[in-house]
Amino acid sequence: MSRFDVAELSRADLPQWDKLVDQSSHGTIFHKSGWLDACAQSLGKKVKIFGCFHDGQLIGGCSLFLQKKLGVITTANSTCLTTPYGGFVLASSPSSSVHKQETFSREIIESLLSTIEKEQFFSISISNSPEFPDIRPFTVNHWSSSVYYTYYINLHNNLESSFDASAKRNIRKAEKNRIIIEPFSDISHYYALYCETFTRKDLEPPAPKRLFTELYSFITNQNCGEMLAAMTPDGEIACAEIVIWDNRLAYSWTGVSDHRFLNLGASSLIMHDYMSRLKERGLPKIDIMMANIPQLSSFATSFNPVLVPFYYLKIGWDRFFPDLAPMDTLP
Repeated sequence: MSRFDVAELSRADLPQWDKLVDQSSHGTIFHKSGWLDACAQSLGKKVKIFGCFHDGQLIGGCSLFLQKKLGVITTANSTCLTTPYGGFVLASSPSSSVHKQETFSREIIESLLSTIEKEQFFSISISNSPEFPDIRPFTVNHWSSSVYYTYYINLHNNLESSFDASAKRNIRKAEKNRIIIEPFSDISHYYALYCETFTRKDLEPPAPKRLFTELYSFITNQNCGEMLAAMTPDGEIACAEIVIWDNRLAYSWTGVSDHRFLNLGASSLIMHDYMSRLKERGLPKIDIMMANIPQLSSFATSFNPVLVPFYYLKIGWDRFFPDLAPMDTLP
């Protein structure tokens, strides 16, 4: 019999959840209840957070977005558009013993998995944060796993001296082209540039404007991020970035650019600028992502980041409905 109790968190439990997110090494800004709510409302999803309690204290949990498919089945996913990480957050073990630490974490995870799997979601997909490295409790329970990557940059370093020649060259180019980095707050203009990227490729923008509006409102209200723009001498936006942070690290969340100004070096200059700003704030490192997209990873590596793995976990309908035919045989 488990020594832990697991239940879906109510609205009254959310302050306790946010406190756990702040204290846990696994927690990120993307786990915070305000972020989850903004995403759910903008994308027509429902959020469920399962909490694991010991003696009335929340010691672990898992956040999931739920979505109906075909009107009859429900899928659960820890992430969504513009939200790279989510899922499991655990409190630190009170023991210094590795054996007790691993037992503590494993029992929390297994207790949560037991309850989540009883929901009989058609599929469950989880991308835990890079600080959540031990996925053995999932794989021994027949979850499939894939490894993905992100990039970290140590902000304690002497930043520009650690950049490679191409990044330094682009920074000098931007300065020669009189690019200026300024705070910016027009989310409508930002979203228009976001849409332009997809319109040029005859694609629909994957994220609605409301998602950016709601999340930027959350960022502003919580003072956990800022938008910066690289301005040309004529006052036009060459590129813009929204950078966010929690109490452990910063994230290069989203960026947009005007295709007319791609060769001015503005992207390198704005990256250097916001890393310097974050360093002044005392943040130790930044997650610049980009590692899983070849076109972006080539740019990112010019700043000499550290490659960091994180894990995607999935379990499907066939685990819960073994008598059903495989998907490719269904009419």
